[in-house]
Parts: sequence; C-alpha cells; structure tokens
Amino acid sequence: MAAFQAHSTTSVAPELRFDYWRSLHPSIALDLPQGRHADDYRANLIRASSTGGAVFGWCTNDDTSAHFAQNNSDFVLVSLTLAGEARLRQGADQRQRVTSQSGLVVLDSRQPLSCLAMQHSMLYLMIPRSQVRAQAPSALTLAESSPFSLPDNALTRMLTAYLLGIVRERESLSGEALECGLAAACDMSLVALAQSRESLSLEWEATQRQSLLKAACRYIELHASEPGLDVARIAHALGCSRAGLYRAFTAHPASVAETLRRTRLEQARARLETRHPPSIDQLSYHCGYLNAASFTRAFKRKFGASPQDWHRQWCERRLLL
Repeated sequence: MAAFQAHSTTSVAPELRFDYWRSLHPSIALDLPQGRHADDYRANLIRASSTGGAVFGWCTNDDTSAHFAQNNSDFVLVSLTLAGEARLRQGADQRQRVTSQSGLVVLDSRQPLSCLAMQHSMLYLMIPRSQVRAQAPSALTLAESSPFSLPDNALTRMLTAYLLGIVRERESLSGEALECGLAAACDMSLVALAQSRESLSLEWEATQRQSLLKAACRYIELHASEPGLDVARIAHALGCSRAGLYRAFTAHPASVAETLRRTRLEQARARLETRHPPSIDQLSYHCGYLNAASFTRAFKRKFGASPQDWHRQWCERRLLL
C-alpha cells in the first residue's frame, strides 16, 4: 500500500549527504554546482509512490544541478515551484527560468535537459510516459520539444489546489486513501495535459467534467467523516465553483449532496460491522446529522434496519460462520 516516506540529508554523516540525495533520485543525474560542498548540503524530501507507477513528491534543497535524459528515465514531470527558482537549459540556446509565477511546468524526462535549482522548493508528480502517450499525446509532443507551462484555467487551478492539499493532508493519508488521492492527481493531470492543445474540443470538455466528477467522488470518500463537509467546501477544495461542481454531477446517478449522504451512511454501516463500533451519537455526528434520531431514521431508510439492529445482525452472522 502507498505511504509517505520522509528523507533528509541531515540524517546522514556530512560527507555522505549529497551521495544520499543522489540515491533518492536514480532517474536523474545530480551534481553540486561549483563552490558547493557535500558536507554542508541540506535537502528534504517527502515522497509517495502509487501502484499505478505515479510518484508524488515535495522537496526543498540547496543549490543543485540536475541532468535529465538518463537511460532509466521514462516519465513526464508536472512540477509546481513554491520558492526559489530553477534555470532550465536545453541545447545551446534554449533557456528558461522557472519560479513560483510559472505555474505548473511540464517536462519530458527523455529529453536532454540541464537544470540549476537555486534554494528550490517544489511539488511534483511523475507520471509514467506511457500513460501520457495514451491519454495526452499532444502534450507529450510539446514536452518533447521543450518544457512548457500549463495554461492558467479552472482545471489547472484545481490541480494546483489538489496537489497542495495532498501535502497538507499527508499525515492522515496512507494505504487506500493515499492510493485514491494519487490516482485523482494523475487523472486531473492527464486531463490538464490533454487540454494543453491550442484548441479544446467538446470531447475534451466532457473529459474535464468527468475528471472533476471523479475527483469530487474521491474527495468525498476521503473526507465524508468531517461533520462540516458540504457542497461549498467540496467545491472550494477542488478549486471550482459550486455551479461547476453541480454541472459535473449531471452525468452522475446522484447529486453532490446525495453522493455525500450515501457515502456517509455506507461508511457508518462499515463501522458498525466491527466488534466494538462507535456509539450512535458518534456516528450521527460524523455523518452530519443533528441528532442520533435523525441519523437512525436515515440509516433505516437506506438499509432497512436501525444501526443497532444492523450491528446485532452482523454479530449473529459472524457467529454462524
């Protein structure tokens, strides 16, 4: 199962710090800029990998030179600079400066590229190149020519907010929840990459709504137990308007509110199927009901039995097995 791992160069002997940092990035060739010494090198990384091959990371590091186009590189990098800057150099005359104002920057790891990162902090998502080729071939063609910034639009703002949200929630994300979060980040990134074409067809507009719907459903699954969760908070978390969220759910069997209500009741049912479930008051609180009586009525309408009866029947079934 996916889990975040934290790494810091200060955890090893000073003379080993940069070699340790290199070992964390086997698909990128790293060097120290002239004048920088390994024994005073400071860098930190928080990273998680999904079973689908995506890698999410948040790193801060002292000045570092990086060289892409290694034999074992086979990913497309979507990055967001938070602080400092990165100076990109491709060929003899192609140079770009990436800062926090550059937005989401895309590069193809197979293309020869040098980067000088200076007091740099960034979020990144490494997506297997095969997935980008299959779902966003035009973006891959662009990246093969030169790194580029994704346009500033509703979807890229949503993606930016989502990547930042993963960092904020990292201490509570692990296992299936983290897998779900990384899958949603990949879904949104692939649609944003597909939309980086000059023109956007109706087909891709539909894909955007589908991506927002999937992201909203995953967000609801992760946060359904938060008592104050409602349509406005879901829309804010995904970086879209409430009207945009409602439009995304037009192709869904249930509305946003109905999906949230159903998810909460299903999660409550799962918690009742344990030897020592939470109290009815606790369950009603986490399901957003004002009192236990309202929760009990809603649960019985959904599953045909009260919470107490459901737990008793589950215990009886367990004894029969």
